[in-house]
Amino acid sequence: MGLGTASAVGAAYGLSVWGPAEPSAATTRHGSNVASARGKTLVIVELGGGNDGLNTVVPLNDNRYHDLRPTLGVTEPILLDTKLSGDEVGLHPSLPKLAARFDRGNVAIVEGLGYDDADLSHFGSFAIWWSALGGAGGGAGGAGWLGAYLDGTVGFDDPLAAIGIGPGPSPALRGRESFATTIANDNGLQPRLPSWLQVSSFEAGESLAQEWSDFTPSQVDESTLLGQVQRAIGLTVKARTNLAKVLSSAAESDTTRPTTAGVQAQRARYQDASVAYSLVLAAELVQSSAKPRIVYVNGVGDFDTHEGQSARHPALLQQLDDGIQAFFDALPAAQHDDVVLMTVSEFGRRPAENGSGTDHGTANVHLIVGGDGDGGVRGGRYGEPPSLTSLDRAGNLVHSADFRRLYATGLQWLGVDQTSPILGDDFEAFPVFH
Repeated sequence: MGLGTASAVGAAYGLSVWGPAEPSAATTRHGSNVASARGKTLVIVELGGGNDGLNTVVPLNDNRYHDLRPTLGVTEPILLDTKLSGDEVGLHPSLPKLAARFDRGNVAIVEGLGYDDADLSHFGSFAIWWSALGGAGGGAGGAGWLGAYLDGTVGFDDPLAAIGIGPGPSPALRGRESFATTIANDNGLQPRLPSWLQVSSFEAGESLAQEWSDFTPSQVDESTLLGQVQRAIGLTVKARTNLAKVLSSAAESDTTRPTTAGVQAQRARYQDASVAYSLVLAAELVQSSAKPRIVYVNGVGDFDTHEGQSARHPALLQQLDDGIQAFFDALPAAQHDDVVLMTVSEFGRRPAENGSGTDHGTANVHLIVGGDGDGGVRGGRYGEPPSLTSLDRAGNLVHSADFRRLYATGLQWLGVDQTSPILGDDFEAFPVFH
């Protein structure tokens, strides 16, 4: 009966209690006592499926690119500020707003990211990207790289330090000594109760959790499963209460934080699960009194363009372009220097087209985008673009930089000086910040 009640509570809150796998000597990370700056937020947008970096940041003067992609190659990319791009690359025509941001010096293009012995399956490669362990050591079940950051900075004290927005929690946020909160939309953690629980004693979500906790012993060993579940429910109630203040219209009476009426109106223009909807929701969280350190957006499009790429990929990039612009439009100008947006994807696409699409690839390009202030991102190109004439034996790009340098850059934004407690080793950040 106790297990049944716990399952009902978990389902009502969309809550998962993760039990980490037993650590091995090769994968153990100690994130304790990691120094971190306050007041900064890192927003990560996951382009799941494998975004085609070659058609996102186009090598416009490379004849080999057009040889490899006679029908899918971008022939008229958006020309970028030559002072920042070197007149060698352009952006896909579906990214005009991002191109304007680049010309203003607010976008860093990071090229050639990957890892050795690339895993070309979605699940295998994402396990590596989520864990940041690299190579074959990135198995599922352990802590994610952002979970390791949370372990060493906030622990269990703040369930809103990291908020995921998407259809489910990202394994990148999974910690051994911390919790992260995931929401699907602006309903926050509103409970979805079955009809037989819709009675007066369970009118509020807090009441349901309180009723459940009354059946448990007053003193519970937190190392036990019961103790972990009880603690998770307590943190869920706390997170739900704080999120309600941030996301509900009743929060407009809270004079201690900026009004979000305009942001809510802007968010209402977009459909749930769209990039723009999720990022405007992220902007609302960032300007709240419960400002998170990390917002992780996932489930916002299928970038696995095996076929129909000529139509699908431009549409996906346009949605990303609109979403990034909507995010910064929703932020007050005073907060533009406190937020950085970064893209991730499990891999790129193969250089040569295959029918109407491209297959799973290796090295990829990613974006770090700042606001319109002068205290954030220093725009330009970073890293070394992989050669299109020196491919590996499988016909894929050879990466020029370990992908964990991108993570080190994000952690630097959050005030982390040494990445080894989180990434397992110290990786050099790209010098993208003022």
